[in-house]
Amino acid sequence: MKKEQQTSCRRCGTCCRKGGPALHSEDLALVRAGHLPLANLITIRRGELAHNPLTDRIEPVTRELVKIRGSGGQWCCCYYDAAAKGCSIYGNRPVACEALKCWQPEESLALMGQDLLGRLDILEEDDPLRPYVLEYERLCPCPDMGEVKKNLAGQPEGLLVSLEMQVNRDIAFRDQVVRQLHLSLARETFLFGRPLFQLLQALGVMVSESPQGLRLAVGKFSSAV
Repeated sequence: MKKEQQTSCRRCGTCCRKGGPALHSEDLALVRAGHLPLANLITIRRGELAHNPLTDRIEPVTRELVKIRGSGGQWCCCYYDAAAKGCSIYGNRPVACEALKCWQPEESLALMGQDLLGRLDILEEDDPLRPYVLEYERLCPCPDMGEVKKNLAGQPEGLLVSLEMQVNRDIAFRDQVVRQLHLSLARETFLFGRPLFQLLQALGVMVSESPQGLRLAVGKFSSAV
C-alpha cells in the first residue's frame, strides 16, 4: 500500500517539543509589541554547545542567538499548548515557525543561522540593562565549549583550575546584578544565558560548594549534550 504523501501540518507537536525557535530580525517587531516578552526568551551565547540541524551534530554556536525558552524544565517550546495540540501564539509566531514544514524542510533550513537576533539587537540603545550585558561579556565570556569538552578528556587538572575561576566570577557577577535589579530567573537567563557551571555539568563536570566558592571535578560525560 502506497504511503500518503504529507502536504500539511498534522499537529503532532513533534517540532514544538524539540524546542523553541531562534529569533530573526523580522521577529523584533513581535518582541517590541510584547508578543514575545523577555521573560520567555533565553540567550545561547557564542561558544555554547547546541544541536546544529544542518550538520546534525552537537557543535559550538558560532554566534549568539536568542530562542524562545522551554517549558517546565524541558526543551518543549513554552508556547506549545499540549491539550489543544497547537501554538498559543500562532497569529504572532516567529518567522522560523512560519517557515517550518517538517515534510518540506528546505525553507526552514535555509533560514537557519541567517539574520539572527542577539541580546543587543533586542535591548534598545537607551535600555538600562545594556551596560550590564556588555560588562558581563567583558568579564565572563563563554569559553569554546567544544574545546573544553576535548580538553577535559585529556589532563584536565590545569583546565579545572581556570574554569573554577571563571565559574565563580560568573556566579558573583550574576548574584550582584540579580540582587541589585531584583531580576527573576527568566530575566537573568535572557540577559546572561545559562550559568557556566550548568554548561560544564552537561559535560560531566561535577560541581560542589565550598567556603571558597564552587569547586569542580571531572565526572562521567553526559550523553545529553
